[in-house]
Amino acid sequence: MKKIEFLGAKETLYTEKLDCGLNIYMVQNLNIQNFYITLNVKYGSIYTDYECDGEECHNPSGIAHYLEHLMFKMPDGDAFEYFTKLGSSANAFTSYNVTCYEVFANSKFKENLEYLIKYVYTPYFTKEVVNSERGIISEEIKMYDDNPSYVLIDKLKQNIYVNDKRRERVSGNIKDLKEITVDMIKNVYNTFYHPENMFMIITGNFNPEEAIAIINEKMKSFSFEPFKNPSLLGNSEPFEVNSEYEESKMNVNKSKVIIGIKIPKSNFKSLKISNVALRLYLNLIVKINFGSTSILNEEMKSNGIINRSIENSLTETDDYYIQLFKTDTDYPDYFVNRVKDTFDNMTLTNEDIKRKIKISLSDLIWMFDSIESVNMDIQDDILMYNTVLTDIYTIYRSLNNADALKIINKLDKKLYSVNIIYPNE
Repeated sequence: MKKIEFLGAKETLYTEKLDCGLNIYMVQNLNIQNFYITLNVKYGSIYTDYECDGEECHNPSGIAHYLEHLMFKMPDGDAFEYFTKLGSSANAFTSYNVTCYEVFANSKFKENLEYLIKYVYTPYFTKEVVNSERGIISEEIKMYDDNPSYVLIDKLKQNIYVNDKRRERVSGNIKDLKEITVDMIKNVYNTFYHPENMFMIITGNFNPEEAIAIINEKMKSFSFEPFKNPSLLGNSEPFEVNSEYEESKMNVNKSKVIIGIKIPKSNFKSLKISNVALRLYLNLIVKINFGSTSILNEEMKSNGIINRSIENSLTETDDYYIQLFKTDTDYPDYFVNRVKDTFDNMTLTNEDIKRKIKISLSDLIWMFDSIESVNMDIQDDILMYNTVLTDIYTIYRSLNNADALKIINKLDKKLYSVNIIYPNE
């Protein structure tokens, strides 16, 4: 088992790769009683079309999420029921590029860990089981349709992406569900749910040596064929948006507004800045110009344009960064124009970036008090960079105002997409 120090945080990452190919990542915290375990599959909603063993496979949208639901079905019952009897909290989620199975508890570490492994590696797909879940997921999709916040983001994704599968719902739609068959489910599971394509993260109060011993022993119960190493199929994403503007009406008190900006990664190639540093720079630049202490945020709050800070997030694809800004307001047109104008004229000082770096470093250290945050941060690192960034403290320290200004000058400010949900009259 390897031990790697998180530089600047005085915390340790324990790693181990099993003979079957499963990678284990662990961060111990003996100051709390809880532990949090996730078993993650590098397979999400965008993997509908892929090539494997020289053959192309095409599946309906939502199949990854459908499979996630089915995994809790066991030949002798339901996995949820077992965890409930243990007094644990179990759940799962599917996103664009990962399916995560999780358990959170404060006792019976061995039992929780063993059963998490057992149910994820025990596929139970019958026609009856698959069909019984179809109605449940259909109702879930209908609930999304009635949720204005979900609809707002959903429509923005459809408008900002042209070919990228991120424009499709993670859950798919009801028409997609009807097309999913038992054979499709089995094929997807056999292709992607292999230890070589999975990783486990454990954070909290536990013994790393004991954890590895439990996992090793439990994994002996299963046999695996060689990993097929599927490759994702898809069309390249063009330098354009599907739609620049869309509006609708729903049962909301204030208008909901979201602005998406599509930024090509190719703009930054000449800067010779690493992908990790570039992402940190972009986040810092946006925080300085749009964060809770920014001039724009304070101005719009004091003028009654918004009641709370502007929400912002950055999504990364193979070729683009997608920067989102979101709020509730009675003045959506004014908000959109001010955000666009600010983004087109962003700036910062040396003092600005030094202050934000200090805050970010402080947040990084405090993060280790939350076993869920540490777990999710490790997951993000693995999915984005195929490693855990134990030197992020050092990378932050290397950031500077000169490079930040160069990045601002390279930002493409052409591809905007806006979605507004107005209140029903």
